[in-house]
Amino acid sequence: MKRGLLLLLLGLGLLLGIRHMDSRGWIPMDKARLPYLQQVAGDRAIIAWRTSTRFIGVPRIEWQLFGDVADGSQQVHVVEGETVPSRYGEDYLDHHVVLEGLPHRTEIQYRASNGDLSVGRGQFRSAPAVDQDGPLRIWALGDSGTGGPVQYQVRDSMVEFLGDTPLDLMLHVGDMAYSRGRDGEFSARFFRPYRDILSSIACWPAPGNHEMKSSTSVDQAGPYFEAYLLPTAGQCGGVASGTEAYYSFDYGSVHFISLDSSGDAIDPAGPMMKWLEADLSQTDSMWIIAFFHHPPYSLGSHRSNNFQDSEGRLVKMREVAVPILEAGGVDLVLAGHSHIYERSGLIQGVYGYGESVDHPVPATEVLRSDGKIIRWEGERYWTEDGGGTVYAVVGHGGGHVKKTGDHPVMVKSQAVFGSALITIDSDQLQMENVRSDGEVTDRIIIDRSPDLPGK
Repeated sequence: MKRGLLLLLLGLGLLLGIRHMDSRGWIPMDKARLPYLQQVAGDRAIIAWRTSTRFIGVPRIEWQLFGDVADGSQQVHVVEGETVPSRYGEDYLDHHVVLEGLPHRTEIQYRASNGDLSVGRGQFRSAPAVDQDGPLRIWALGDSGTGGPVQYQVRDSMVEFLGDTPLDLMLHVGDMAYSRGRDGEFSARFFRPYRDILSSIACWPAPGNHEMKSSTSVDQAGPYFEAYLLPTAGQCGGVASGTEAYYSFDYGSVHFISLDSSGDAIDPAGPMMKWLEADLSQTDSMWIIAFFHHPPYSLGSHRSNNFQDSEGRLVKMREVAVPILEAGGVDLVLAGHSHIYERSGLIQGVYGYGESVDHPVPATEVLRSDGKIIRWEGERYWTEDGGGTVYAVVGHGGGHVKKTGDHPVMVKSQAVFGSALITIDSDQLQMENVRSDGEVTDRIIIDRSPDLPGK
């Protein structure tokens, strides 16, 4: 490494509280965090970071359009933000800056600083308009936060698989900070492994049971809620939830819903389910994706046919949440907790313990009780809007993997490490399982093309 570059990195390290180096370069200690994105949706984005209290200047973001899009003017916009003391280290400060009025689907360059001291640079693509053309790419993973080699292998396999293809956002279905979701574990096992990715795309999380060992949903307190800045007032689309424990947002033609299966009471008459019904009734997005931690269907390291498993949360999500999700037309449900990759076909109305299935899969054609027909051929499913829901377990992001059986609704069941790539382009949704060695071991396409067979 050239001496000048080494001195530059050392200076940045001293600013942020970085003190040691490993095979991946300079890494934060258990408190400081490099700039990372939040709430990239609509015309807004938030950039957050954490520094030592030695650097107390006003947090500021300088941003400008990137490259040819900037029409030659290269106007620099300056926005100031807020600073609050970290609750988990008296020597650290948390900063964030809200950017609003961003042009849609545009490359943005930014520089974060405290006063005159730069703390990091980055680049991201703003969110698309609802009717904007072009594919959306979503990285979905869960149960990753071990800090071990496998977590890095899963990350690197997706980065290499994408190549120069840009990601739009990241969904994490929980357990991103083993073993107790403490502040230092978040820094070491989430912000450190994904620091380069988080500076260019936003991660939208759902709380896992390990995060809830140190955080509580009722008062939205603890390291999980300090790590993220999540929409509570509908500022990213959807109905205001009033809590960061569960929320929704719109990104292009997709409506996303994050539920709290780990901390909030899974009560059919409770506030979360009432909000879920209201939120689903008001969205008119073409695609709807819901994600949470405890899977309604699984025979991996956890079993959804056992009410004793995980305080009955898997069973409760199936019996309480799934009917609401399906009635609201959700296309894809993602979960983790069970350390395995599993994926169903298009199903609906399977609310029991999974011993039998009303509409077994796979098959070439299913006539549902409401008269709608679902057909598939190979990896492609043709369906009308609301024609069924695909369920996937993506809890294979870094912890051990385990398979205890083949669940009746699951077309694929693989005890492998990896993560999922979801690509949505107009009337097609594709999901691929990318194993930690880079091989695609499963692919599904939900197709709503006008030439739907039988139309």
